[in-house]
Amino acid sequence: MSMKNPGLALLERKVDELGLRREVEDELAQILIEHKIANLRKRRGLTQAALARRSGVSQPMIAQIESGKLNNLTLKTLARTARALGASLKIDLVPCSELGRRGPARY
Repeated sequence: MSMKNPGLALLERKVDELGLRREVEDELAQILIEHKIANLRKRRGLTQAALARRSGVSQPMIAQIESGKLNNLTLKTLARTARALGASLKIDLVPCSELGRRGPARY
């Protein structure tokens, strides 16, 4: 988040004070992937049903992915969906020291 906006700076401090950095970043990442899938599908001129057929999942699953209601999105499903959209999937491991004061992931 940008520190140029005083409201965002306050939000950053509160997130850190409450120890919610990991949860907030995870939620933002999830929102972004859902948004990217829906936008790319629309740009490709695909319906949810067409994307489902191409990726080998059901249309309701695509709807759940795009709406953020699918709680168990697997890497395999995400990779198949990306391939079906003509996109590549980028996964990165970033040491905690590069991300600030975040502790170890809790899974």
